[in-house]
Amino acid sequence: MSNKKISVIYTFLFIIPYLLCLALIATGYNALIRHYSSWWRLMICALIGSILMLAIKSIAHRPIKIITKQTTNNFLKNVINFFNIDYSVRNFYYNFAIDFILTIVMSLIIHHLFPLYKIQGTLTGWIIALLILSLVFASNIEYQTLSIDQN
Repeated sequence: MSNKKISVIYTFLFIIPYLLCLALIATGYNALIRHYSSWWRLMICALIGSILMLAIKSIAHRPIKIITKQTTNNFLKNVINFFNIDYSVRNFYYNFAIDFILTIVMSLIIHHLFPLYKIQGTLTGWIIALLILSLVFASNIEYQTLSIDQN
């Protein structure tokens, strides 16, 4: 498989869903918390969001290993291994810290971009729909390569 195709699959299977999951966590926080100015609550949101993101990444480690084995570009391998929390213990802690920070940033972005009625209304549904579309598109591009049972 070419490095260009790997980049497209990686973008639609990991990068876009990663950002959409962060947006989903931030939307849930903004929809439930009325006292937005509390940094304590935002830190709890970031902690829970980081734990959820690590759980999502643990599910995705098998396709990441498959994609990493097929790429020949060292830079692309390093970028792909960012999501691989089994790659090293240091990578696990880096991922947790980055997820913590990005959850806070995404919460602030969602809070400032959308009015409360949109956040509590249809925003979650749109994020989930985009997430499903991205995953379906990436899976259809190269289902055979990412299959666990490769005979």
